[in-house]
Amino acid sequence: MVKWCCRFNPGSRAPWLVAAVFMLASQLLLAQGSNIQSSANSIFNASIDLNSGTSVIKSENDKRSYRYLVLDNELRVLLISDPATEKSAAALDVNVGANQNPADRAGLAHFLEHMLFLGTEKYPQAGEYQEFISQHGGSFNAYTAADNTNYFFEIDNDQLDPALDRFAQFFVAPLFSAEYVERERNAVNAEYLAKLKDDGRREWDVYRELMNPQHPSAKFSVGNLTTLADREGHPVREDMITFYHQYYSSHLMNLVVLGRENLDSLEVAVRARFSAVPQREVNIVNNYPPLFDKQRLPASVEIKPEKELRQLIFNFPIPNPDRFYQKKPFAYIAHLLGHEGEGSLLSLLKRLGWAEGIYANVGLQSRKDAVFQLSIKLTPQGVRARNQIVSLVFHCVEQLQLRGLSSWRYNELQQLADLEFRFEEKRPPMQTVSALAETMKMYSPKDILRGDYLYTAYDERLIKKNLSYLTSDNLLLVLTAPDVEPYRVSPLYSTPFAVRAGIPELLDLKPAVRKELYLPEKNLFMPRRLAVKSGSLLEESGAVDVKPQLILDNKNMRVWFAQDQQFMQPRALINLRIKSPLVAASAEGAALAQLFAALITDQLNEFSYPARLAGIDHTITANVRGYDLSVFGYSSRQGLLMNKVMEVIRTSRFNEERFTLIKEDLLRTWRNQNKDLPYQVIAKQLPVLQSDPYWSNAQLIAALENKTQEQFLQFTSRQLIDAKMDALFYGNYFRAEALKLAVLVEHELLNRQAGRDLPPVKLLLLPKGSKKPWLYAHNLEHGDNIVELLIQSPSTSIDDTAHMMLVRQLLQPAFYNELRTEKQLGYVVAAIAAPLLNLENSLLVVQSPSVTEENIIQEIDLFLDDQQMQLGENFTINQRSLIKKLREPARSLKEQGERYWSVITTYDNHFSRRLDLAEAVARITPESLDNFYRAVFKDKNRRLWLTSDAPTERENFLLIDDLLIHKQQMQSIVHH
Repeated sequence: MVKWCCRFNPGSRAPWLVAAVFMLASQLLLAQGSNIQSSANSIFNASIDLNSGTSVIKSENDKRSYRYLVLDNELRVLLISDPATEKSAAALDVNVGANQNPADRAGLAHFLEHMLFLGTEKYPQAGEYQEFISQHGGSFNAYTAADNTNYFFEIDNDQLDPALDRFAQFFVAPLFSAEYVERERNAVNAEYLAKLKDDGRREWDVYRELMNPQHPSAKFSVGNLTTLADREGHPVREDMITFYHQYYSSHLMNLVVLGRENLDSLEVAVRARFSAVPQREVNIVNNYPPLFDKQRLPASVEIKPEKELRQLIFNFPIPNPDRFYQKKPFAYIAHLLGHEGEGSLLSLLKRLGWAEGIYANVGLQSRKDAVFQLSIKLTPQGVRARNQIVSLVFHCVEQLQLRGLSSWRYNELQQLADLEFRFEEKRPPMQTVSALAETMKMYSPKDILRGDYLYTAYDERLIKKNLSYLTSDNLLLVLTAPDVEPYRVSPLYSTPFAVRAGIPELLDLKPAVRKELYLPEKNLFMPRRLAVKSGSLLEESGAVDVKPQLILDNKNMRVWFAQDQQFMQPRALINLRIKSPLVAASAEGAALAQLFAALITDQLNEFSYPARLAGIDHTITANVRGYDLSVFGYSSRQGLLMNKVMEVIRTSRFNEERFTLIKEDLLRTWRNQNKDLPYQVIAKQLPVLQSDPYWSNAQLIAALENKTQEQFLQFTSRQLIDAKMDALFYGNYFRAEALKLAVLVEHELLNRQAGRDLPPVKLLLLPKGSKKPWLYAHNLEHGDNIVELLIQSPSTSIDDTAHMMLVRQLLQPAFYNELRTEKQLGYVVAAIAAPLLNLENSLLVVQSPSVTEENIIQEIDLFLDDQQMQLGENFTINQRSLIKKLREPARSLKEQGERYWSVITTYDNHFSRRLDLAEAVARITPESLDNFYRAVFKDKNRRLWLTSDAPTERENFLLIDDLLIHKQQMQSIVHH
């Protein structure tokens, strides 16, 4: 696989922490007519936006308008006018990050990022920005990376102007209030402590130990109480203000603003607010010392992880590749070394039982240099064979140098990237502006949009030059495995590791092994027919309902179909849900189904990898009652992939070695999940507790670990007996084509019946009239304390769902501000949605390094008691914002298809549900909201607390010790 590779946001639906990812682009720009034509230097099907002072090249299918400009203070701006956008958004990227930290102030840039959110001269209240964004349907975030810091938000369209006014003040006149210094210092420290057991951070700590100590990346970047402590004559606040005044200069900033307004109006708004950002006399040092000291390479490192992980990473130091973004030599190299099709390195390693995955990417990137990484996910046998794997990798590099340089391979990448640029679907507004603001510094103005996709010319000399860095004497070889023998410990994350000079001796390969390694052939999945199929005259005139229609309904399957007439893409989405009584009957069935899905994915990989490269992706996953199969991409070649998938599922032939390896990998995955981020682990227990059937990882492990291949094959031979299926075909298909594919699926998979019924899914409701709240403690090996509170809707009705959503939106900013900003309970604080199927719930989350579970529970109780009087303060604003959100149209064909599929599988084909919900929100009154809050949020005995450790005062709770007994005590709603 090719991978062109923090603040906590209470406004996001899924509040996973933002991490900065180093990326080098891999795709871009052509294709004319119904067949792909190859031409280097081609920019067909792209257009120049004439609204731009400096021309910005965009796709011919891009309906947005763009304008690039530079303000008088040299702040660079990209304006995006999109009358159809569902949200407005803005991002500002400062060309300053952790690498600019003073030598004695590790984490200062990150600390500054936190402090900027806590008030400005014009808007002095600490939580005002967060509250304003949240009340108007928005979300916000920021991250500090090595050489940049990125701030971004999105908001309801009619609130962009006042949001920009608040946002601009971050960079004009922040307060940096002294009263919040200690609190945010604790917040940064909490963030550091929360990730002490994160293997990514732990590995990075080892890399810092091995880097050239003169390189800024060798320094600690997050910060903690020690590095941010006040020192005699140097309070951290003064050092931070000095850093801000030194580096936060307009000429080091890139701003992207996206809104419904026309470009002239957006420009007026930006000039009025961001022209005041001061320009300072500062130049950033770009000439860093080498990332690794050449005298210390080659070297081998062994790291002992927290999770049961095994990987071998080849790190080759290289110059920063950004200046070659138009030709992308390393994308070409990564494409061939990271290939997963027939004849690939991964294919051989999997046959030998040594590896399960491979990734090629550019990482550890700074202004001057970077590292080309080839990462191999190893099996236990692969760890033992790592020396041979080193020889295999260098053989592949040698073959790439001798035989892999050819223009047709480069042109194939160019063609696929051209298609991706031409038919690129809209991303979420906040994601769009954040990414563009970061990449503006990499690309020339005309290439801001297409820079990630450009492959302008095959340059064999340039590729050879970059291949010359992939040598055995320019290598840091890093093995991560549980059974290594470390003799050192990293200073900040206590990571056990060992390092020695040199790498294993390179060995000659046997001729038989050499024959198994060969370069990929031409991609059979290259899209050929790119015409968008026209609908009927009735459809085109809008005379028929465009929602999916049930086109097949028999004893085996139900099939819905909708031909896209909105996004005009040559793509389609196919979703299939196979419901199996055998899978649904027990934890054993669910565990074996997950193993079956993993084995099918593994067996298809060689065949399907070229399809993924060609823009046709598929997934096969198991759920508690069967399987979900999804195919998305260019419609013209989906049939070829679907036929193969059906064949492999039907025949189900797996050799014993792959069975054993995939089974062990699956068991390892389940065991490792208990070492994910603590608040995520706790949240994942909700469906285990409150739905049936649903199985914990411990139950799945117990069901699978002693299963033999013979028992597994007995299961696979019977699992489709009495199976039923729901299906959706949406996009660039005619009705007859969809029906033909559906009949093929039915014939291949659903041809055996024995009269066994599928057990229903039950949603479990906390019973009314309980004498105490419920509590479930899930033990974690982590120093932080985690408390999560589930508050359930009393029913699945539209009205109850609407009330729950509006209460949560009203609570979100206050919960974050009071428990995180003011009371400093922890870094992770959020009120988020936690729906279980069609039952809407809210989850209040706190993860703290210092406050006990008992105290967190008390603080949450106090907060909920106090908030009832506050609900009416911003009622109308939040009501209107939620209505707008529910009425937002899908931004892409894929998103629309996913909405349809959610309705089919979760909401009983209620395709107007979002609009009905919006109407239900509009009917809410302050009185009805107060009654709902009193009945649902104030009922302390109808609460489910989840903690990382049982509180000492257990007598105050109904403890959940036995899952079966707990589920029997719940009220249930049957969901078919």
